[in-house]
Amino acid sequence: MSLFKSKKSKSTDLIFITVSAEIEAKVSGRVKLQTQNVEFQEQEDGTLVGYIARQNVDDLSHRSKKGMTFVFDKNIASGTYSVTGPSFPFLDTYYFEDAAAIGFTTSYQYKPKSGTFTVEVIENNSDEVSHLIEFDFKGTDNRNKELHIAGKAELRVFKHSF
Repeated sequence: MSLFKSKKSKSTDLIFITVSAEIEAKVSGRVKLQTQNVEFQEQEDGTLVGYIARQNVDDLSHRSKKGMTFVFDKNIASGTYSVTGPSFPFLDTYYFEDAAAIGFTTSYQYKPKSGTFTVEVIENNSDEVSHLIEFDFKGTDNRNKELHIAGKAELRVFKHSF
């Protein structure tokens, strides 16, 4: 899953990324989501960052997967945001889970419809981007099914230039 369109890099520096992240969430009617399997992506100009967290990934069948996605401006401000407010800073965020049938797999995305996200900016510079995000929201999927998702994401990314 790619969050941003890739373009040719204009930089000659080789950048290595280290991700140290964990997401924990209670999801209504589901077992707890807890994972350190978090992928980081950054828009080429560095303004938007994205995180994809996955749990229960079965690499052979891809049938058992759930997780969360966060996409936001790297310069997000610390604060508490209502998902229905005009200043909600997430371009995209949702809880997802896969469903499987014989020969077919689909994904359901539960996007926030009510609730809050609290963001704490830990670090934001050329070497480190780190945020703590607490969330408590009700999300619905394309079938209008609703889940309550509450938890926290500690997202730390370290950049190393060579």
